[in-house]
Amino acid sequence: MTLIMPRPVKDPKTGIYYIRVRVPADLTASFGRAEVSKSLRTREPAEAKERFATEYAAIQRRWVALRAAPEPIPLKQIVSLAGRVYQRLMVTLENEPGESSIWEHVARLNEQATGDEGAVERWYGPTVDEILLEEGIAIDQATRKRLIIEAHRAWEQATEQLHKRSQGDFSPDPNANRFPEWAPEKKPSKTASGPTLSDLFDRWKKDHLTNGKPENTVRDFAQKLEALKDYLGHEDVERISPREISEWTDHLRHERGLSPKTVSGKYLAAVKTVFHLARSKFLIERDPAKDVSTKIPPKVKSRSSGFTEEEARQVLSAANRVFEQPSNMAHHNKLACRWVPWICAYSGARAGEITQLRKEDLTVVNGIPQLTITPEAGSVKAGMYRNVPAHPHLQEIGLLDFIRSAKNGYLLHFGSSTPAEAVKRSGNARDKIAVWVRDSVGITDLRIQPNHAWRHRFKTVGRNADIAPEYLGDNPDRIQSEAALAKLCGVCPIPASSGKTSRMRLNRGGNRLANAAIYRVAIVRMRDDQRTKAYAARRTSEGKTRREIVRCIKRYIVREIYRALCVPPTKAGHA
Repeated sequence: MTLIMPRPVKDPKTGIYYIRVRVPADLTASFGRAEVSKSLRTREPAEAKERFATEYAAIQRRWVALRAAPEPIPLKQIVSLAGRVYQRLMVTLENEPGESSIWEHVARLNEQATGDEGAVERWYGPTVDEILLEEGIAIDQATRKRLIIEAHRAWEQATEQLHKRSQGDFSPDPNANRFPEWAPEKKPSKTASGPTLSDLFDRWKKDHLTNGKPENTVRDFAQKLEALKDYLGHEDVERISPREISEWTDHLRHERGLSPKTVSGKYLAAVKTVFHLARSKFLIERDPAKDVSTKIPPKVKSRSSGFTEEEARQVLSAANRVFEQPSNMAHHNKLACRWVPWICAYSGARAGEITQLRKEDLTVVNGIPQLTITPEAGSVKAGMYRNVPAHPHLQEIGLLDFIRSAKNGYLLHFGSSTPAEAVKRSGNARDKIAVWVRDSVGITDLRIQPNHAWRHRFKTVGRNADIAPEYLGDNPDRIQSEAALAKLCGVCPIPASSGKTSRMRLNRGGNRLANAAIYRVAIVRMRDDQRTKAYAARRTSEGKTRREIVRCIKRYIVREIYRALCVPPTKAGHA
């Protein structure tokens, strides 16, 4: 599983690198804060990486210590850990031990603390706890008391030696070798009781690529699962609870500032997809993400998502003049700005689908020139090819002449040696168009997307002209369930409950032509069909309003439509 590992973070103001690591969710309470942030004290990237590796390893040992069950350790290891106190003090003051009077005073304080558990705890408790966290071990209270006493003895020994040094005697300490070298007890490693997130991801990735799906999705899912792993602090699937998944989505929204739509449609969707496949393959017994959801508030729209008539004229006029205006833009990017807006305006295609057109994608069928949008050329949503007739106006302004005079291969970018490189260059050309629309054309309204606004405009104009939905981009092959068809037709129920009532309301979204047709079927059935009349009477006796009854009947009608139109005959026969 290729995952994005933690890395140093550069402060934009000072240029100094930091290590910033989120505390795992199960350790936040015991650790006392949600994030570890520490300066690496360097502006050099190479040095920052080395220091980051050391600090990150120490942090991971802390997590191990906080999760570990307290256990006693033998005296040899206790003395070894106490030796850390001695060694740190001796190394720190190796060259300049200070005045002898200081160490005489320290010796008196050591003598006063001997036998006083409270004083010894105050002096050495924090130091002992820090050493234990660094080594990633947890000890019981009895062992901790023994370690504090040994740390006190080590400090007394260091005080005696530093007092000698302060008087000019730098001879070696004859008792320094009494501290054995630290060697933690090796315990038999525990094998994972179940699959890890990496295991499930690898299984999903194998199926995904075998089915011919895009590699971009693999990279996207890897990043989303790494975000979950980083939040949890582990990847043991059996330890993941639905509550932790829910808290992760809240963390993404409130602490990372992601929108509910991004959390639900990107992060949570990726995790759910991987878990769902693992559950269907019997790799896990339960799906911790199954019942987790993120509510997406209604989108506030103050204008159409598509270009207005004036905006469309502005972009297309600028496209006609793109070669006349001085610019440092590469020639192939100017070609993209010249033709992509026009083709999108007349076809409703996505800009990325047009930037990957090749010369051979222009064909003539029954005398009608057409452009073939195919997955062979790059990335196509739903992986389904389609033929788009070339509008007469596109022919009039010279599109066909441009394509026929071009070299073989891609029309709007060059030098692609591999399919992955071609996809990347197509995406670059698409992004250049968006920048051009913003900076050069002057369409700066952030409420619309400079490329996708053509698709929204195409659908709006098409609906206003009563063009059938299948010619406006709706793909029936993407309807994988009865619920999906209900949502497409605006027939799925919408919760409209309050504190005192529990009810659903009519859905005013979806394809309105399909919704209107289903409504007419429902009204006719309520008037003439005996089964529907009986159903309506029963629901009326239960206190349902006429509007609520119509909503329920429309949902049943969609179920029948789905079985008749979307399910193969052999499958429908078993339904």
